[in-house]
Amino acid sequence: MPLAALLSLALLALWLVAGVHGRDSARTAPRADDRATVVQALDELTTVARRTHVLGYSRDHFGGWAQQWWTGPADSADSGPAPAGSRCSTRQVVMLAAFPDRSPTADGSCPASRGDTVDVYTGDTITPADVEIDHVVPLSAAWDHGAWSWPRAERVRFANDTELNLVAVAGRVNQDKSDGSLGEWLPPTAKAGSPSEAGCAYAARYLAVCLRYGLTVSDGDASAARQVCAV
Repeated sequence: MPLAALLSLALLALWLVAGVHGRDSARTAPRADDRATVVQALDELTTVARRTHVLGYSRDHFGGWAQQWWTGPADSADSGPAPAGSRCSTRQVVMLAAFPDRSPTADGSCPASRGDTVDVYTGDTITPADVEIDHVVPLSAAWDHGAWSWPRAERVRFANDTELNLVAVAGRVNQDKSDGSLGEWLPPTAKAGSPSEAGCAYAARYLAVCLRYGLTVSDGDASAARQVCAV
C-alpha cells in the first residue's frame, strides 16, 4: 500500500495532537512518527532545484472546490464529520471535522458548526467565525509542481481532499501563508530552521500530500522539512 495511504489517518491524529500543544509545541522535539514520514517521503518524492511558476494557473482549473457536495450513505448513522443524508459542501465537511459541536437541523440541510477549537497553525483558540479553509499544499504550488498536466477530474479531487489536504485554520494565518510552499512558509508555531514538533508535523503532512498525488518538491521544500524535523 502506498505510503500516503498508510499514513493519512495517523497524520490526521498527529496533527490534532500538535494543535493541542499549541505554542508549546514549537519548543518540543519532533515526533518520531513525523520524522519517519518525512524521511520516507523525501526518499520517494522527486526533488527539483526550485519552484518554477507555470503559466496559466487559475483556481478555476481545480473546480469550485468549496461547492462540491457530499451526501452520507443512507444506511449509516454517521459517515464521518457530515451526518448521513445531509448535503454538506467541502468547506462544511472540513468545518464539522474541526468543530464537532453542531447545530441540529430538521430539514436535512448541513448542520452549522459551533463552539471553539485550537488552531493547529497558531495554537490560539478559534471559533467558526475566525476560520478559513487552508489547502496544506496550495493549489498554485500544486500547479507549479505537476498539477498543470493533470486532467481536470484529478485537480478537483486534489482540491477537495478533506482527508489530508484541507484544514480549518485562523483566516489571518491562511492569508499570510497565501500560496507559499513548504520552503516558503511555516506555521507561526514552527520556527524556521529549528527542529520543532509543530514544524515537523506540518512538513510531514505537506509531503504526504505531495506523495499521494505524485507532485514534485523543491530543494527548498526538502531543506525546510529536514531542518524542522532534524533529519
